[in-house]
This record gives sequence, structure tokens and C-alpha cells, in this order.
Amino acid sequence: MKRVALALVILSAFSLAASAETIRGVVHNGTTNKPSAGDEITLKKIGNGMEEVGKTRSNAKGEFSFTVPAGRQPYLLWVAHQEVTYTKVAMPGSGAIAVQVFNASSQVKDITLQEHMMVLQTSPDGNTLKVDALFTLANQSSPPVTKNGQHTFEIYLPDNAKVMEATAQTAGGMALKTSVVPTGEKNKFFFGYPLRPGQTQFRIGYSLPYTGKLNLDPKLTIPTTSMVVVTPTSFKFVPEDGSVYSPQTNEQIKNVVLYVAKDLKPESKVGFQIEGTGELPREQAGGANDAGDGGQPTGEPSRPGGGLGVPNTQPDPLHNGQWLFLGVLTVFLTAGAVYVYTAKPVEVVVSGKRQKKAKDRSSSTLLDAMKEELFQLESDRVEGKITPEEYESSKAALDKTLQRAVKRQAVAK
Repeated sequence: MKRVALALVILSAFSLAASAETIRGVVHNGTTNKPSAGDEITLKKIGNGMEEVGKTRSNAKGEFSFTVPAGRQPYLLWVAHQEVTYTKVAMPGSGAIAVQVFNASSQVKDITLQEHMMVLQTSPDGNTLKVDALFTLANQSSPPVTKNGQHTFEIYLPDNAKVMEATAQTAGGMALKTSVVPTGEKNKFFFGYPLRPGQTQFRIGYSLPYTGKLNLDPKLTIPTTSMVVVTPTSFKFVPEDGSVYSPQTNEQIKNVVLYVAKDLKPESKVGFQIEGTGELPREQAGGANDAGDGGQPTGEPSRPGGGLGVPNTQPDPLHNGQWLFLGVLTVFLTAGAVYVYTAKPVEVVVSGKRQKKAKDRSSSTLLDAMKEELFQLESDRVEGKITPEEYESSKAALDKTLQRAVKRQAVAK
């Protein structure tokens, strides 16, 4: 009898082991180039409500593990290091997952503004000027550290500016909703989003009352490599300093003028006057309709917001130049889009092995983008920034898209 009972216990143990898998990984500190010990790691199941299923800390070797039910259920890892959260999508049984974190500091000197772009157009009735501004920053700290704290990047907005939405995007990630906060100085605001090593792009969309003529003075807070003002050709553009801007046109997009300024300092005179009305040519922004399909309304116009954008399956290194302009123009002309499409088109690869590699990279980028939006969505819910109804509808759409992506990746492997 005892032998039978023992056999049953053993069989039960084997059965439980067969129905469970392990999610394991290593946290690596990119600043010290050593394992990161003691970081809090939270595991969340991607599904209704982003259910928290476990919490642990990385050991002295940076290692961690969770036991989860067997299956193709995707999970999300939240790794908190020095009050900055880094996320990673995890699949059971997929092998060791590498998560890179960086030490955080409020004093990081090696931050440069590589490009400041302003896209201007008027509403159809001509009574409102719509401004979309992008700031591409590079954190080139060595050793690499994340700039954390409140005033990670400061900007000035014009009088009577009404913020429609604000987003932050890291290279290869998704544009996440963020906020601009008053500094206490008139018209001066800051983004509180941590500046991780590499590139981060901030976007802010706002509107201004317009009577057909307006003076704008976009003050610079740090040295700027390039500034670009984009307007319809119907606008008259008069710079405060005629030697600063050089007008340029792009043959691929007609009826649009770019005014480019290079190597600017905070004291540079970059103000200008615009006169006239006009909208950017929608028919020239090839693919704009595709980019916006499935996007949801941006919500209340009086606060930063935005619905879910269409996941971008292409690598997104936040390239400057022509593709940045084309991508930015496309997204600005697409109602309800949150994603900042600045991706360079994927090169067609004929070789079978290289083609599979490119496909795997695209799938990985998609999953990273999805988990970034899930992280932001859950944060908004916890902080009460969205209603339960908005949360449920957005979450359901994301879950469905993510499940399809995971299945495609599983089939491809």
C-alpha cells in the first residue's frame, strides 16, 4: 500500500513538472558591465488586466526565474533599477532572457539635441495653427547612464498653446504617451521621461489661435545640431535672422518647403514670422491611410493623450534626414495615430537565411513595441489617467494583436 501511495506521489510530481515551465533570465548593468543584483522584477501575464503573477529580485549573478504554466502565453517583465523601469517580453521555455539596465543620474552632461523639427499647418477654416514639434535627443554618456529625475528635457511653448498630445519614443520602441509639466517659469515646460542611453524622441502636438499672421520664437535650451521648420508652400516664412535658415524642397513631396538651420546655440536667433493659410498635402504622404487604420481617437483635446497606434514591424532607429521627414509627415497627416513612424524601409533580402533573420528581427521589434504600449497602458490605469472603459477597450485590442503576433512568431520558428 505504501508503495502504491509513493508511486502516486511520484506520478503526481512528474505531472506537475510536465505542466509547468520556467521563465528565467539575467539582468545586466550596462553602466558597470556587470550583473545587476537586487533589482526588483515583476512578472505580469499579458491578458485581461495585466495580472501580476510573481515578484522576485535578481541574485548576486543578476539571475532570476519564475515558474509558470506550460503554453505559449506571453508575459511581461518589469525590471526596476534605481527608480527606472525597463521592460521585456518573455515566453515560457524560450531560454535565458537578457535584460539590460543602466545606472541613473540626474546629472548627465553628454546629452545633445540632434534635431528639432516643427511641422506647421492651419485648420481648414484657417483660424487655428497646428504645430507638431519633434525633438531627437542623443544620450552619449560614457559609461552609459540613464538621465532620470524631473527636468530631463526642457522646452518653451508659445503663448496660448493648447497641448493636444505628447509622446516619448526610444529607438526600436513604440511612441508612449507622456506629459509636459510646467517648470514655474513662463511658457517653460519639461518632459519627465528618463533619457536612456542612445536616442530618445519627444513629440508634442499643440494648437494656437491664428488670424493669418503669427510670430513664433522657438527658444532653444541646449545646443542643437539641426532645426527644420516644415510648412506648406502657401505660407510666407520670414526669419528673424535671414542668415540662419536655408529653404529646401523635396521632389517626392510637392507643395512643401523645409527651412533648415544648422549648428545652433541656445542664444541663436531662430524666431520667424509666418503668414497665410494652408494644409500639408495629404495625397503626397504615401501610406498615410495604412498607418492610421486601427488607430483610436486621441481622447480629450485638452490634455496629452492618444489611442493605440498600428504596431510598426520595421526597425526604428530614429534616423534623421529624408526618411525622418517623410515618416513624420505621414503620421502628422493621419488622424488618431500615436506611433511616430521614423523608420527607414526594410531592405529586401533575397537569400533565404538572411531573409529569415530580417523577419525574426521584425517580429522581435513588433513584440517590443507591443510590450511598451502594454506597460504604458497599465501605468495609465494605475495612475487613473484613463477610464475603466478606455482601459478595457484598448487592452482587448492590444491582447488580440499581441496573440496573433506571438502565434506568427511561433509558426516562423
